[in-house]
Amino acid sequence: MSELTPVLTAQGVAKRFCQSEAQIAVLNGVELTLSAGERVAIVGRSGSGKSTLLHVLAGLDDADAGSVTVVGETMTPASSEVRTGLRRRHMGFVYQQHHLLSEFTALENVAMPLRLNGLSQPEAEQRSAALLTRVGLARRLHHLPSELSGGERQRVAVARALIHAPSVVLADEPTGNLDSASARELMSLMVDLSESVAVGFLVVTHDPSMLDHFDRVLTLVDGKLLELPREERN
Repeated sequence: MSELTPVLTAQGVAKRFCQSEAQIAVLNGVELTLSAGERVAIVGRSGSGKSTLLHVLAGLDDADAGSVTVVGETMTPASSEVRTGLRRRHMGFVYQQHHLLSEFTALENVAMPLRLNGLSQPEAEQRSAALLTRVGLARRLHHLPSELSGGERQRVAVARALIHAPSVVLADEPTGNLDSASARELMSLMVDLSESVAVGFLVVTHDPSMLDHFDRVLTLVDGKLLELPREERN
């Protein structure tokens, strides 16, 4: 992996929630650096705060302390308008539930971020068709999500996350609803794309069979990220 300028950094990120009269520290001084083209997995027990961390990194939730920068620009703390702009320019998202718009075709779903960024419909659809072809869906452009398999829907979701050429993609359990063969195909696709377009992937996963696809594996323990040695990944 080449040494490149970080595309995502977190410094001293803390997040607490109130439970009755107690303060529960979910994130407790998280430190993270993600470089262009790097693939990093985050693992940890259920309820350890992995999804909360992704929400804070994306500026969808406020941190109680610390800072997050995306391509050198401040995400946290920043206004909601600034955060929205940073997400639209620099970030893509893939979730366990694909969150495709059911009434739109695969092509229209992928083109949506480009349309929101002001691109004309013909150009947005041309770029989207090219990317969907690249991920193996050339014959499925005009199919609705209900007409696609689970693996195909997640491929559309990955294409949508990448269509506006983000610097970083955050993925929360992207293979969680897939069978093992579809999960392997999706991870191979994400590896190929991270290497070819130099996007950084930060992926939350519970699937140990996926961990060999990552440059680094971090575990969230007591609100902090710790690097997991390769021999402990399985």
